[in-house]
Amino acid sequence: MQKDERVKSLINGIDPLYDKEIICLCCEKKYSTKRLRTRYIRAIKTESDFFTVYKDLEHNPYLYEVHVCPDCGFSATDQFSNYFSPGAKDKVMNELSAHWIPRNFGRERSLNEAIVTYKLAVFSGILKKEKHIVLAGLYLRLGWLYRIKENNEQEKRFLRLAIDEYENSYQQSDFIGTQLTEIRIIYLLGELNRRIGLNANAIKYFSRVIQHREKDQEKKVLEMAREQWYLIRKPEETVQKL
Repeated sequence: MQKDERVKSLINGIDPLYDKEIICLCCEKKYSTKRLRTRYIRAIKTESDFFTVYKDLEHNPYLYEVHVCPDCGFSATDQFSNYFSPGAKDKVMNELSAHWIPRNFGRERSLNEAIVTYKLAVFSGILKKEKHIVLAGLYLRLGWLYRIKENNEQEKRFLRLAIDEYENSYQQSDFIGTQLTEIRIIYLLGELNRRIGLNANAIKYFSRVIQHREKDQEKKVLEMAREQWYLIRKPEETVQKL
């Protein structure tokens, strides 16, 4: 946010950020984290892998999705479950908390700080044995944040990791009960493979979307799959004509 806009907001008594109280899933201590008020969120467009482009970085809600416990370091999003498998909390304490240097992420965040919070959430989620669909979302958002930084190498790295987790989620059906339907996950697998240059895999998944039994219920996704499939096939058709 521009400095004069922030000052104006404070003068009017409405800060774009507000405090949300969190109870740590691991150590159960209370702490507060910042969230962005919806009135300040201005989306410009949504890209083909569902990445939303916002008007400015300071008003980007992606920066504040992860909350980090300042006491034990356990980091999570609202998608994390409350359940810990036997021994998981001890693993978090031994492998994360024991090495944790207290840091406060409960204030306004920069892009780089947000990236750190997502990496902490990934580590926490792995130790906790969180669902594949949750880990996939974290990796995907890391890819998006690196896209904002225009770091293509790191973006592709995290998109690859997202693909692995979405494939695991698809095979184990642990996405059931979330906002992502089966056809959307298949589409995402196609689009993420396309973005990292694995066109054969992308075509395989896009074809599954086009042939899916529920395609008529997800017409927008079906249209997107056809468009992305065409983007891949078009260069091949051009070569054949030449």
